[in-house]
Amino acid sequence: MMRFLTIFIIIFSITGTVWSMWLSNELKNEELKLKIVKNKIIEIDEKIRLVDAEWSYLTNAKNIEFLNNKYLKLKPLPLKDISFIKSKNTITSKNIDNINPILKEIN
Repeated sequence: MMRFLTIFIIIFSITGTVWSMWLSNELKNEELKLKIVKNKIIEIDEKIRLVDAEWSYLTNAKNIEFLNNKYLKLKPLPLKDISFIKSKNTITSKNIDNINPILKEIN
């Protein structure tokens, strides 16, 4: 009985040691994967910040005006007098048939 108990303790100790080493190795692998994912997240965040800064510059009103004057040379449309349109004659009116003549007058 004493031999059986000694063999059981030795096998249990060896199995526990092997399992502990395996688990430690798996944890190191998972930590390495997590570190790689965190680095990728940081890289993506930096790219997002860069694109956001570029978008802010490109959509700046002064830059749009500069690009228009340099490449497109677009002129603003003249403002037409639209005071003749009453609230009952707008697109949200119930009578849809009257919309087409109003739209023709606006254009």
